[in-house]
Amino acid sequence: MQVVRATSGTNQQTPHPLSFKLPPGIIEKCASRQCWMTILCAVMTVAVLGMEALLQPEFVKAFQLASIQWTIAGIVVFTSSFIAIQQSGWLRKEQVLDLGILFQAAIAFLIAMFETTFDWNPNLPVLGHSGVVIWLAVCGLLLPNAPLKSAMAAALSALAWPAAYYLNLQLHGFTPLPWNRLLIWIGPLILVAIWMYVLNARIFSMQIKQMKAEDMGSYVLDYLIGKGGMGEVWRARHTMLARDAAVKLIRGDVLAGASGRQETLIRQRFEREAKATASLRSPHTVALYDFGRTHDNTYYYVMELLDGIDLQTMVDRYGPMHAGRVAKIMLGVANSLNEAHHSGMIHRDIKPKNIMLARLGLHYDFVKVLDFGLVKSKFLTSEDQLATIEGAATGTPAYLAPEIAMGEKKVDGRSDLYSLGCVAYFLLTGKMVFDEPSATAMALAHVQKQPVPPSELGVAVPAGLEAIVMQLLQKKPEDRIQNAEELHRRIRGLKDLPNWCEDAAMGWWQTHLPETTPRLIEAEEDEHPTTAEAVLQRAGAN
Repeated sequence: MQVVRATSGTNQQTPHPLSFKLPPGIIEKCASRQCWMTILCAVMTVAVLGMEALLQPEFVKAFQLASIQWTIAGIVVFTSSFIAIQQSGWLRKEQVLDLGILFQAAIAFLIAMFETTFDWNPNLPVLGHSGVVIWLAVCGLLLPNAPLKSAMAAALSALAWPAAYYLNLQLHGFTPLPWNRLLIWIGPLILVAIWMYVLNARIFSMQIKQMKAEDMGSYVLDYLIGKGGMGEVWRARHTMLARDAAVKLIRGDVLAGASGRQETLIRQRFEREAKATASLRSPHTVALYDFGRTHDNTYYYVMELLDGIDLQTMVDRYGPMHAGRVAKIMLGVANSLNEAHHSGMIHRDIKPKNIMLARLGLHYDFVKVLDFGLVKSKFLTSEDQLATIEGAATGTPAYLAPEIAMGEKKVDGRSDLYSLGCVAYFLLTGKMVFDEPSATAMALAHVQKQPVPPSELGVAVPAGLEAIVMQLLQKKPEDRIQNAEELHRRIRGLKDLPNWCEDAAMGWWQTHLPETTPRLIEAEEDEHPTTAEAVLQRAGAN
């Protein structure tokens, strides 16, 4: 299965033909082609110079008088090798393409230096054209770039010939050519540079249209639902089945701003999230239908489209929740975590934005746990372990278990239960357990400070439910409720819990959210930066 973005109803912006930017889907291909071309040019430069030295000894003698050519040749070989090395992951792909502009100009200058090294008879006609013309044509066809950057590369390459000619005049005192002979050399360079810009802009435009219009498979993306630090979620429709879905993609701007190494780690984290979600069958875990990547190497997975609202938005909009309702939410989350923990997985990012209340068929307030992007599993392979940055704390500071805040490597499902306790506290009071001014201060508070019971804040909370929440918030894992199954049993056994029945839930939905509106919880771009570095820092350590 593959996906395609719909041409209407989306908020995607089509890049303008007069642009310094390439679409993220094209950058990867161009950067890869750039590196292969630079390797080829480096090898060809060494081979040509060696052949000249072997077959024409006088060539070596001539170059002793023009050692700058050897210097330029060395620069080209170094630049080619440098760009190729960067493909291993130390530069962003956009930076590789920017280096490619300088590389094209350097090759053109080297060719021009070869051609203008020797003194020409100004009385003889010019036969043929500069090799820079061929180089311009090759670059235009094989090394595409954003239109304005392509124009810049073509202009620099065309100017390389007169620059090399003037330099050799100064070095060797050659007799200058008359203007008509110079125009024979320079004129074709200008014409080809203009033509290659027009051709590159045309190819650019065709690629954009192909990205928008090509039917690639089963799902068509209708419109963007939300963005997160790493992904973007689209509402999608199946082209043959009467079933809508949500498709999550790795954000193109994140990959475009990542080095090769960072890109590998982001893709591995995304794949790990899909595998973790797909392996779970609890009805309270969001269902995943499919996973794969498109022909332009965009990773995606398809999950159920939920008609609901995340808990963060619910509390922000409607205030603290009914105690019976909070208990039912805790039961649903415990159901999801119980299966995950039995499978050896730890969610590590339980928070209100990652829990949704949904309208599922005739059921209201159906709990769904999402975003297993930070999942830790004892079943991870050595390759999966590479998808995180060693030593980085994970999760959201307001809901971070003390042992994770301390950077302890051995954590288990009890850290998820601590986070769930923080969520329950927030739902009951409308306040975070610790409201500190910075993420660091908040993490330290989870380690050092004791939480204030909700009842002391003037919130009417049944004593039994408050006792459960406060036990979940114990600093030491051994002092907490030990597993999700026990939590489920403890909540079920509460006698003083006010009832929140199906009729009450249905009444709330009909009053506050009467229309079916798909919502997901990925819109966190104001909460977190979206650079590749920030995404990977949030990925944490296994």
